[in-house]
Amino acid sequence: MFGWFVKVDEEKRLRVRKRCRLDMSAFVNCRRAYSTPSGAPPTEEAGKACDTLRSQVLHCYSSQYCEEESKAYERCYHSAVSKGRYYDNMKTMERSCRDQVRRMERCLKRQRVLPEELRK
Repeated sequence: MFGWFVKVDEEKRLRVRKRCRLDMSAFVNCRRAYSTPSGAPPTEEAGKACDTLRSQVLHCYSSQYCEEESKAYERCYHSAVSKGRYYDNMKTMERSCRDQVRRMERCLKRQRVLPEELRK
C-alpha cells in the first residue's frame, strides 16, 4: 500500500548521497590519513583534525533533510567567520557552532539518514 513512499525516500537518499559525495570522500580520506596503521579506530587527534570536514558533510546532508538546523548552522558559521572567532575558547579549542552541529546530527539520526561514516 505504501511502497511508493519507500522508493521516493530511497531516490532522495541516493540523490543526496551523490550531491554530498565530494565532502564525504574528503572526510573519509582525512580519517584514513590520521588512522592508526593496525586498523584500529581513528584516534582523538584524527577526530579533531577532521572535525571541520565532518561538520561540512553534516551540513550537506541536513540542507536536504533538516533545513531549519542547516540554516541555523549557516548563520552561526558566517557570524563566527565574519567576527574572526571560529573557536569560542582557544585554550580548549571549542568551536563556536558545536550546538548547531549537534542539532543537525540529531535531526539526521531521527530521520534515519545519518551516514554510517559519520557515526561516532
